[in-house]
Amino acid sequence: MRRILLLWLIAILPLSGCNYHNELKNLQLIYATSLDMNDKNEIVTTVTIQTPGGKERSAPVHEVLSATGPTLQESLFKKIGMQIAGPIGTSKNQVMLIGEKLARKDLTEILDSTFRNSNDPMLAKVAIVRGNASGLIRLDRIGSATAGEYLRKILKSAKYETAIPSVTLHSLYPVLHDQGRDSVIPLISRLKDKAVVDGVALMNQRKYTGYFLTPEQSSLFLLMSGLKGNICVITRNMEESGSKNDPSQYLSLNILKLKRNKHVWVDAEGQIRVQLHLKMKASVVEYTKDDLADKQKIIQLNKHFSELLTHEAQDICKLLLRSRSDAFGIGRDIMAFYPNEWKRMNWETVYPETDFQVSTEVDIVSHGIIN
Repeated sequence: MRRILLLWLIAILPLSGCNYHNELKNLQLIYATSLDMNDKNEIVTTVTIQTPGGKERSAPVHEVLSATGPTLQESLFKKIGMQIAGPIGTSKNQVMLIGEKLARKDLTEILDSTFRNSNDPMLAKVAIVRGNASGLIRLDRIGSATAGEYLRKILKSAKYETAIPSVTLHSLYPVLHDQGRDSVIPLISRLKDKAVVDGVALMNQRKYTGYFLTPEQSSLFLLMSGLKGNICVITRNMEESGSKNDPSQYLSLNILKLKRNKHVWVDAEGQIRVQLHLKMKASVVEYTKDDLADKQKIIQLNKHFSELLTHEAQDICKLLLRSRSDAFGIGRDIMAFYPNEWKRMNWETVYPETDFQVSTEVDIVSHGIIN
């Protein structure tokens, strides 16, 4: 009896292995996904799929497919799944792009199936796209890269240069469920045949507010959040008058070190107050005037650059209050240190009245080998 059973196992194992091999061979791998909303309030899912190359072809085949449905699950797995020959594989998905119209809806409801699926790559980059997100998915391949690989590299490069934060499905999920903090999501757009980083989109209660920070504001916002990338070059016009196209009026600094102090408290009248101070050490990247050997000139540049950044930081705080986006996590601080006051607060009405006191201090410590 045991001998018969052993012979049966030997006969069936190669068959199951063969089926598994055939299943992998026919797997349709998704490398990028975009979500939009049409006029019927349906979700329009667009994906770029890579079919592995076989004996008949040396290179993989790339295809862009699109379908609509009331949910992501319906449009992707049922409708797009019926357009291809083979099972869909999401393990290689590199970016999740969301059109700005759809982003104004609750993102937890839109991405629910993605968060629940253990096979979906939670490290896929997330970005909101001006207009329709499918336009970026349909970009022609850049060199040998797929659209997903190209878009991921664009977002990774912008994070490296302190232009945007790194937002993945994994990092986004807990923030969307945090009552004391709102997320910011990279904002990008299509310009001809390129992807362009436009800054960050400000969120409130899991929805895009329609307000955003420009790339220049986004870099300063990240510094105010204590998040400095590998490189952070800030260029500002140091002259109050004159031509904006005159390069001699501009000073470019690379932020070398950052020290951030944030203090949040509730005063006796129930007013929320925030003190935020940045202290930065920087090196001169570009400055055409040959007077940096003068210590008094360095002091003047430090003072003027600090004043410019302080004014811009105050404008960023005003925009956050106007959009009701608690991107600095002030609510989280109140919950932690003033739990009784937090329970009595209506955060949606209290937060816009927050008093921000912001200051920056720039210290130029190096100006290169040119005096």
